[in-house]
This record gives sequence, C-alpha cells and structure tokens, in this order.
Amino acid sequence: MSEEQKSPKVNIDGAEYDLDQLSEKTKSIIGFVQRLDKETTELRFQINKTTLARKQAVIDLKAEMEE
Repeated sequence: MSEEQKSPKVNIDGAEYDLDQLSEKTKSIIGFVQRLDKETTELRFQINKTTLARKQAVIDLKAEMEE
C-alpha cells in the first residue's frame, strides 16, 4: 500500500490553497511576502535591542554623572 502524498498548503487570509496548483508568479509573490515577514521580525528584534541598549546607556550615563 503506498502512502498518498499530500500537496503543501498555503493559507492566505483564512483561505487554504494547494501550493502545487498555484502559478510560478503566485509562488514567487508568496516567497516575497514570507521574506518580508522574516525581515520585519528581524527589524523588530533590532529595534528592541537598540531600545534596550539605549536605556542602559542612559542609566550608565546618569550614574557616571552622579559620581
């Protein structure tokens, strides 16, 4: 008995589509959107990191000036 292979799915605004049934252009756009999502996550991390570093630098600056 052979296992039936399932086509990968993609969910767009709550609707599910078979990835194998989409055009190459559609797949390319999906990949682009996925990359943008990843970059957005990375940029949020960078913003959070620099915000925390700045807060600590201000704390250090105040402590240094009080000495």
